[in-house]
Amino acid sequence: MTRRGQFIFFLPAFLLFLVFVLLPSAQTLIDSFYAHEGLNRRFVGALYYRYAVTDPKFHQSLGHNLIYMLWTLLFEVAVGLALAVSLEKNTRFNNFLRVAFFSPAVLSMVVVGLMFGFLCKDGVGVLPGLLNESRALVTISVISGWASAGFFMVVFLAGLANIPEDVLEAARLDGASAWQTFWRIKFPLLREVMLVALLICFTGAFKAFDLFWVLLPNQDHTSIVSTLLVKEVIKFDNRGYGSALAVILTALVLLTVTVIIGAKNLWRRGERNRLILPIKPEA
Repeated sequence: MTRRGQFIFFLPAFLLFLVFVLLPSAQTLIDSFYAHEGLNRRFVGALYYRYAVTDPKFHQSLGHNLIYMLWTLLFEVAVGLALAVSLEKNTRFNNFLRVAFFSPAVLSMVVVGLMFGFLCKDGVGVLPGLLNESRALVTISVISGWASAGFFMVVFLAGLANIPEDVLEAARLDGASAWQTFWRIKFPLLREVMLVALLICFTGAFKAFDLFWVLLPNQDHTSIVSTLLVKEVIKFDNRGYGSALAVILTALVLLTVTVIIGAKNLWRRGERNRLILPIKPEA
């Protein structure tokens, strides 16, 4: 492809990214430095960022995000890995189960939230009391795991399919058990896929919104950063502070991505260093 063809191919995607991502993000960053009073606005500098440092609601919401991230690591990634290993063989029954477990992943989280909200509604649903203050966060994490574990199952199935069959055959000939084969061969070879799964899981936990907003829209005991910033903008008409929270949330997502990619690069560097044998000088 010529350089002109590359530019023409790239231009539509860049324009969409500019209009729907870059410009709104830049406007949100600008709004976070202003106090909005009707159609007028007043520059306040980093006032909202300083307030976020001492805001107990923000601290509580951020803590809920972190707890939710740990629960989704268990209910989404760990369960998805377990399903992938259990359904690795290509049989008709396993293929049916794969489709069954993956099916919730194609549903909208709003639909999932409405369905489980009715099931857990006090006095009406068959599972009342699961959305009270002490159980709500775990319940939402379980619902998220039910909806997303199938997606991670497919990710890990793709990784398992790329493991050379001769390596697994050699392990079987050496008398390795199923657990030894998984722990000493399959799991180490899935590290790259695992890092991708962790990246999706952690960033998704910070960007979560749908389930929390649909299941508990007016309760603060399960508020996360995304629902808090929406309430600040819509309910309290505090556009400046909501924009500041949006910028902080974006920074947290970027920080998470940077840490995971950095850990991946360090692991690769360590692997390369172990493969290079030191050369001893001749006497």
